[in-house]
Amino acid sequence: MAVNLLSTTGMSFALRRRLIVLLATAVALVAGLAPVGYAIYLAYKTTVVNAEDNLRSIAQDIATDTSQLLNNINQGLIALTDLTYKCSAKDVSAMNTMSYDIPGISEIGLISPDRELVCTGWGPIKPPLKPELPPPQAGFRLLGPLEIRLMKRYGLIAMRQREDGSEIVALIHPSVLIGHMGADLGEHGFAVLLRREDTHLYAWEGNVPEMEMVASEAEAGDGSTQLRALFRDGVERTLFAVEVDGFPGIYSVVAAADEWILHDWQRMAVLLGGIGAGTSALLVFLIVGILQRRLSLQGELERSLHKDEFEINYQPVIELGSGRCVGAEALICWCQPGGKRVRPDLFIPLAEDTGLIEPMTVWLMQKLRTEIGQLLQDDRALHIAINLSPGHFESDRILQSSSSIFGNSGILPEQIIYEITERGLIDDADGKAKDIMRRLQSRKSGIALDDFGTGYSSLSYVETFPLDYLKIDKRFVDTVGVDALNTGMLVTIIDMARRLGLRTIAEGVETARQADYLLSRGVDYAQGWYFSRAMPAAEFIEFVHTTNRNLKQ
Repeated sequence: MAVNLLSTTGMSFALRRRLIVLLATAVALVAGLAPVGYAIYLAYKTTVVNAEDNLRSIAQDIATDTSQLLNNINQGLIALTDLTYKCSAKDVSAMNTMSYDIPGISEIGLISPDRELVCTGWGPIKPPLKPELPPPQAGFRLLGPLEIRLMKRYGLIAMRQREDGSEIVALIHPSVLIGHMGADLGEHGFAVLLRREDTHLYAWEGNVPEMEMVASEAEAGDGSTQLRALFRDGVERTLFAVEVDGFPGIYSVVAAADEWILHDWQRMAVLLGGIGAGTSALLVFLIVGILQRRLSLQGELERSLHKDEFEINYQPVIELGSGRCVGAEALICWCQPGGKRVRPDLFIPLAEDTGLIEPMTVWLMQKLRTEIGQLLQDDRALHIAINLSPGHFESDRILQSSSSIFGNSGILPEQIIYEITERGLIDDADGKAKDIMRRLQSRKSGIALDDFGTGYSSLSYVETFPLDYLKIDKRFVDTVGVDALNTGMLVTIIDMARRLGLRTIAEGVETARQADYLLSRGVDYAQGWYFSRAMPAAEFIEFVHTTNRNLKQ
């Protein structure tokens, strides 16, 4: 029965693992194809947005140029209000000068009140011509394209009526308005200048189909309007229109066929699809590998660091002689999604072995700067202890990180105590740790030896290191009043620290008896549940204020 049970359990595990692999493979396939699909979608959106921006820009440029040209022509016609019907040399000279000064004007003429063309820049018209013109209208207007019989050409006519009913006209070549835009709009694309009410075309470039303008959508902030139009040729187009400033009802309209707009995207989609098909298998293996790694504690630890799933608890440090809170030890806690907490003795050694301890320490320093930086600035007597592993002493990065994080934070270097374990001292074969400790001390930061007596370092070995504090491990504190033999070891450690000129901090103090004994033996500071548990920043700040305020009263 036992064999069958183990076999069944093994099969269940194998089945479960197979399901996980299948699920991971499916996820990997989706993950492999999703970037390609997203890239294709993003390329589509980018192509459409760029095309719309381009069409809008062209329409805006045409409208701006047209407005400027028509305004210049209008001002020029106003300046010629003194022309006479005699068509004197002075009149002809004035018309030719204005044609020269305004590049958009090909010719200027004078229409008499009885609607005859009597004078142009070429001189008097004899006999006068009677062009087919609509009835006179006050102000400035744009007509055309009309046939110019003198030249057997078609052109646009800008007209301005004078007080006596006559009109001064300017001949404009349509290409001046729209023919030099230099835009490639494809086979079914076009740019036109039209009258909105009846889609009358003044000028155009490209293949303009029969169309009917439909109600416009909301105007954009740049003055453009995305219009809808019905095209008789059945081609789907994207179209933009901009009203010519100063000339209501006249619009510059630019359109391009959707097929032409998406042509480059279609080629890109085929290319990206090929790349996606070629790399999806590789992505499957990569993503499955990543999932397997994330299932390990190391992968979870790294992910949690990136996801900011850690927090700091502050273990208050109490001055035994006064009862004042003088600071805290910053303890990093791992809180996984769902509220699960991972014990430090599980993830700290793993972080040290994988090199994650350094970014975790950087995170801790940045976090405590944010959480209690103001508290440390308000009370310069407070300090914070940060634990360092042997890996921190393999390079100068801890020096650089501490300078970068605390340099301009308002937190003084002497308010930071760096704690190192005995193992860190033993591993210092090349003296690197000793050098970094001295450099930290030169900044006036304190150095504490943590857990002394639990390792293998001798008294003579400890004497060679630059230390300021010696922390007494909880196992020795627990012997007070219980184990006389080990209590003697506690006394020896305290006496040794005093002889070396080191201040002492007792860890794990849980009873008043322990606190009183340590005080009687000259221990400087203590931490433990007798005073307070480790707590989040907000609670620690309140604890400091309450404890120290009560002492003053």
